[in-house]
Amino acid sequence: MIDLGGEAKSSGDSSDALLAESAATKSALTADLEVHPQETRLRSGNIRFLDIQEGSEDQADAEASSLLHADVETGGHDVDYSSPKTNRHWASQARSFWRRIVPRFREPSTPSQLPGFFKVLRLIFNYPEPGLELRSTAWLDGLRGLAAFEVFIFHYGDGWIMRRKAYGDPTRADMPAYWYTDKWYFLPVIRTFWASGDAAVCLFFAISGYVLSYRLLKLARQQRYDQLLTSLSSAIFRRAIRLYTPVLAETLILMLLCRWFGLPKPIDYEPAASLFLEFKTWFQSFVQLLLPLRYPDRFDKLMDRYDGGISWTIPLEYYGSLYVYTAVLFICRAPSIYVRRSLIAVMVLQSLIKDDWIAAQFVMGMAFADYQLERESRAAQQQLDSDDQPRWRRWLRPVCFICLFLFGFYLSGYSSHYRNEFEGDRRLAPLPFFEWVGRPVEWLGFYKDLQGDRDIQCFAALFSLIGIGETPGLRRILETRPIQYLGRISFGLYLCHIFVRAWLAWLPALCITLVGLDPLVQYKDRPDSENGRMFVAFLMNIVVSAFFNFLVGGMFERWLDKPSVSAGRLFERWCLSWGNNKAQQAGEPELQMQEVAVGDQVR
Repeated sequence: MIDLGGEAKSSGDSSDALLAESAATKSALTADLEVHPQETRLRSGNIRFLDIQEGSEDQADAEASSLLHADVETGGHDVDYSSPKTNRHWASQARSFWRRIVPRFREPSTPSQLPGFFKVLRLIFNYPEPGLELRSTAWLDGLRGLAAFEVFIFHYGDGWIMRRKAYGDPTRADMPAYWYTDKWYFLPVIRTFWASGDAAVCLFFAISGYVLSYRLLKLARQQRYDQLLTSLSSAIFRRAIRLYTPVLAETLILMLLCRWFGLPKPIDYEPAASLFLEFKTWFQSFVQLLLPLRYPDRFDKLMDRYDGGISWTIPLEYYGSLYVYTAVLFICRAPSIYVRRSLIAVMVLQSLIKDDWIAAQFVMGMAFADYQLERESRAAQQQLDSDDQPRWRRWLRPVCFICLFLFGFYLSGYSSHYRNEFEGDRRLAPLPFFEWVGRPVEWLGFYKDLQGDRDIQCFAALFSLIGIGETPGLRRILETRPIQYLGRISFGLYLCHIFVRAWLAWLPALCITLVGLDPLVQYKDRPDSENGRMFVAFLMNIVVSAFFNFLVGGMFERWLDKPSVSAGRLFERWCLSWGNNKAQQAGEPELQMQEVAVGDQVR
């Protein structure tokens, strides 16, 4: 990569000379682009100039690497670690360490006609700039953002509605009355909008399985095993730093704020007797999130009290990531798509049998990525023209995938009624509108505990992912700026919304008071005549809470999320830069990453 926005070498250079030099350099590189459009990449400040021919191999790599920036960054290296100049390069990198990992407020790279006030708002909320060019996989960012927003709605419904209820007859004598309700907003599909937080977590894992494996599978299909090994090594190296660094910083900040300034705690706990003991408890809580993982028999240990327990998914995310990397190594040498699908099906089946829904969901996301790569490859080889296809084929396929998405959306609102109140009583309660889904799972013996719910929700998330990924119209909705904004702040929105809810504990009572109701009355004790005003109060609470959560989520993305990605990259470079010069001085042969192929011995 060539930086066109470097600093001036001397303070005496005039601005005109700098502009002329930059223009000349850019013109030369642009000319080089025309000759080598697939190899030359320019970077000038915040503007990235890409001129890649449509259908080229590197285009998908660039798109995948850009997408992985939001998740893991499994691209190639920017530094040649085998070069004797590596340590000098690292010294230069270290001097600008804080400039690289600490983001700064910058003016938009494209001119904006917005007034200054709205520019400031966009910077504060970290809202995407207009006119940004989207990747073909940008819809995954938007889908991740919608999943995070659904988790936000799911948790902010606490105290307003009983999510575990299902639509049914509350007067039936064979079941407790509090299990059922006849209110219309508990009907299937409608309840998905506010009660599908569990399925949203499954969707997180499916998206991660897709994203983490996309470029690796592409390299395997091209038999570029040397680059596959380099990318896989880099991904594993950075993944833990990418996931755990924001959690480490967030929980530490929350611990200090709650102890020193008395801010409301996400979970009520007794503070330690001294600051040293509080640090000890904080560190022990964080260590419980690290691998090796014991889930679900020690689920309570994953609930970090300083962030409200929302980081329980982080170790599961890391575990699933390592599982996907291993699965890629397992199938990467198989040239047949049918062999790969068979192996993936076996991995999914054995994961579901042993109640490992995390690994199953990650691998199913990887399977969808492999499917789309295979379909793109076949379409390119056959050069299919949709105009030459029969009309019924042109509309049948989109209709089928839209129906698959609608089915996944319906299934995402699945309400669990697993019963184990009495010793030895392990069965499902009657579940109207979902009976045909849960009962066969119970008959097959897979509903041994509450993990059976997750298995069903995993398939709901997978169907939604496939339906959206294969329907261009749905993907375009996810590529709009508001949805892309949710994707940008999704990690921060997910990790921060619980402690923000604790800080806004005064808001629900205020909203209920504004609609003329008594805030001291519990929601389950209110008459049906108050439902309309309670709904208005709930919407007011959601809108105001979303404002503060978007603000905090944007700050989190700018000051914790992005720096964690940069820190992982710099730490990897630093670790890999040690020892190269010593090996060369001693005359020892140097191991090149390109000499290693997956499944072969080092030559």
